[in-house]
Amino acid sequence: MTALVRQSRAAAHTIARKRTDGFTLAELAVVLVIVALLVGSLLVPLSAQMDLRNAADTRRALAEIREALLGYAAVNGRLPCPAPATIASGVAGAGLEGGWTALGCPNQNQAGVVPWATLGVPETDAWGRRYSYRVSPSFSRISPANNTNECTNPPPSPPQSAAFALCSPGDMNVLATVGGAQIAVRVPAVVVSHGKNGNGAYTVLGTQTPAGADADEVGNQLINGGLDAASLNFVYKRPTPGFDDEVTWIPPGVLFSRMIRAGRLP
Repeated sequence: MTALVRQSRAAAHTIARKRTDGFTLAELAVVLVIVALLVGSLLVPLSAQMDLRNAADTRRALAEIREALLGYAAVNGRLPCPAPATIASGVAGAGLEGGWTALGCPNQNQAGVVPWATLGVPETDAWGRRYSYRVSPSFSRISPANNTNECTNPPPSPPQSAAFALCSPGDMNVLATVGGAQIAVRVPAVVVSHGKNGNGAYTVLGTQTPAGADADEVGNQLINGGLDAASLNFVYKRPTPGFDDEVTWIPPGVLFSRMIRAGRLP
């Protein structure tokens, strides 16, 4: 009788233990499912945070580039010509401003990429692609500005230590969209990061990425490496599913003010 009782107790203990083990495995499965859901829900916010950080880093770099361009103008009396977009990094001439003449950057070199080596700024944006850059010939010619016929009211005494006068006009506009409202007109220079999608950007290998389908982005891109004239109208707006370019420019008033403080303009 005692043996039967012992066996019954042992059997009951075994069943209870199995039930306990089964419950623990079920709990573990539930925990794993919850953890998987939590990790999955975090992936999108982490990716979004990375995009925001890259965009913020690129905007800071664009501000640095603009300051470098203004500093270059204060020292040299003119803005630099773009660097050739199609020269790969590490090759002779990469990152150096292209040739310029007494009349400014020649037609084949009015558009290209930021001359990062000349200015001492980063070559690429946060996504590893080069910044496109276009400059007005009036602001990049050899100083002094002996010819100011482009001005509506030419100054009686052209500047002797700057490539341009206070009346010199830029030839580019910044718009809210292609054919849309004007945000800035007659600006001397524009710099573009082609954003995360990189449509139309030049890489460190000197190759251009596909243009993409968004008309506003296409308007911000170089044509044939800058050997043909790039657009004179650039688009600056909030990001959309098809548009993520970051655009900055040098307003004429800011450039004139910096040149006056540097003693380059009267």
